[in-house]
Amino acid sequence: MQFLLFTLYAPMAAMGDIAPGERRMGFARPARSAILGLVAAALGYERDDPRHAELEDGLNFAVRTDVPGRPFTDYHTAQTPQQRKNAVFATRREELQAEDINTVLSVREWRSDCLYTIALWPRAAAAMSLEGISDALRRPQFTLYFGRKAGPVALPLSPRLVTAEKLVEALAQDTLEGDRRKIVAYIEDLARSRARRYCVELAFDVHEGITPDPIRIETRRDGVANRGRHQFRERAEGICEVGT
Repeated sequence: MQFLLFTLYAPMAAMGDIAPGERRMGFARPARSAILGLVAAALGYERDDPRHAELEDGLNFAVRTDVPGRPFTDYHTAQTPQQRKNAVFATRREELQAEDINTVLSVREWRSDCLYTIALWPRAAAAMSLEGISDALRRPQFTLYFGRKAGPVALPLSPRLVTAEKLVEALAQDTLEGDRRKIVAYIEDLARSRARRYCVELAFDVHEGITPDPIRIETRRDGVANRGRHQFRERAEGICEVGT
């Protein structure tokens, strides 16, 4: 089995959970939809590109939390025009020139100095090219952000392909393990004594011995149903502890 690993770090990162109303709280690790969206941006997919479905159907996903970072919030105001039927604004300038402007107030959660190792691998019935995704992550078509435009990625993603029988073995064989440890030590000395965690989707080939048995199951609404309409489906995610 071939796995694609890459590093994800930013001084400011946003990993939004379900966020109705004025409280835009975040999650402690990246969502599947966020990672596939980042891959799509690297490949040059527009939001309404039908190829988003190919990524959703063709890739399994895991994330190892190397440094969880520290949460903090900011107070955000945004002006938006009143919604009207059949009203379409081509630019932000057109929105602000509308007659009726509403001010939306919200509290948004961020995380500072968080570091993750992302793993992707193809599903059994799909023919995804990990080499093509690796090349795109190395030379992305669009600017890559960690959740919001105020949080661009701050280290090279350094995509690398690893061949292993199981996910844990692929993470252990990571060619950047030495560099990762230096980054962890630089970001947060306490991270050396904490258990690392990674999350893996419980679907399709998860029972084929590629992933370990989870210590618990969480349900997240981060499966991509329709990227253009911002529609997402629920997904089961297994949580495991791996090493120190």
